[in-house]
Amino acid sequence: MQAKFLILFTGVFLSSAFCMAAANDNASASPAAVTRDAVTIPATVIPSVPANGKVARAFFTSAIKNHEPVDDINILSNDQTHIAYFTEIQGMAGQRVIHRWEYNGKLMFEIPFQVNAARWRVYSTKTLDPSWTGEWKVSVVDAAGGSLSVNTFSYMKKTAAVADTVSTTSTSAPANKP
Repeated sequence: MQAKFLILFTGVFLSSAFCMAAANDNASASPAAVTRDAVTIPATVIPSVPANGKVARAFFTSAIKNHEPVDDINILSNDQTHIAYFTEIQGMAGQRVIHRWEYNGKLMFEIPFQVNAARWRVYSTKTLDPSWTGEWKVSVVDAAGGSLSVNTFSYMKKTAAVADTVSTTSTSAPANKP
C-alpha cells in the first residue's frame, strides 16, 4: 500500500512537522506523533521615518531634465495636459514612499517608490484630461501612511487672464525649497 504523508506548515513557514503513516491490507497504523515547542512570531514592525528623514524639495514642474525639475508650477491652464511632481527625499534609504494624487478631494492615483539612497530624487507624471479643471493635490506619504509633504496646483480653463498668471517661477533647476 502507499504511504500517506501529512505536512503541516505555519502561516509564515517558521515551523513544519512531518508525519508519516504506513498502512497495509492486514493492519492499520496510526500516525507518528510529532511535538513542537510553541513559536512566538513577532508582530510586523513598520519602520518610522528617522528623525533626520525628510522631504527636502517637492513641487510641480512641466518637465524633468538631468534628474532635476525645470520650473515650479502652481497654476496650469488646460491647454497644457502634462505635469510632473518632483520630490527630493533625504535620510530615508530603504523605505518606501508614495505619491498620492488627488483631484477635487478624490483619490485618483498612487505611485509607490522605493528610496534606495540617503538622497533620492523621484518624480511622477500625469497626463491630464482638459476637463479635469480644479484643485489638484499630491501628498508624499510614508509606509505607515503618514504625510511627509503636500503640494497643490490649480488646473484652470484657459482664458487670457489665466495665461497671464500661469506660474513658472524659473527656467532652471530651483534652489532648495522648504
